[in-house]
Amino acid sequence: MDEIEYSVRGFLTVRRDSLRVALRGSLALHSETGSGLFSGDMVLDPSTINRTVLGAHLFTATVQISAASPVVGRIDPDGRMFATATVDAVIAAAHADGRTLISGDSCRTVTHALVPLESQPGFDLHQGGRLAGKYHRPPFTGCGRITPLINLLISGSGNAAVIDLVPLTT
Repeated sequence: MDEIEYSVRGFLTVRRDSLRVALRGSLALHSETGSGLFSGDMVLDPSTINRTVLGAHLFTATVQISAASPVVGRIDPDGRMFATATVDAVIAAAHADGRTLISGDSCRTVTHALVPLESQPGFDLHQGGRLAGKYHRPPFTGCGRITPLINLLISGSGNAAVIDLVPLTT
């Protein structure tokens, strides 16, 4: 079994909007030599997003994306990597107009999101590279009075993920 550790860098888009949630963390991948199959444990750091329009600060939010299960996938004969990440999202904090709208970990997705990722042909596990995919973000619950607004703005289809896997040298 081959084990490779990566630094994860990338972003998630929010409903075809210019708002991006930065992804930073690590992925420890375990591949079965010769089979093209792999699985891995992904850990992502919390991300803070801000929205400013014409110099006016609208809101700040802290988002935690966590893997609900190992990332699984395969490399096909053309060297394309196909992976699926099963994740949960928590909006741990949200502030607007000087007010705290959300705090704690109760504002979270109702179910896991399945994020299919794919590389271009020629992906090499030892060199890393870019993966991208589109996914459906499940509705949120536990966000208090603003739960319907959050679901209107960020739940649903039209979301994208772009991830660069950068091998860590040991």
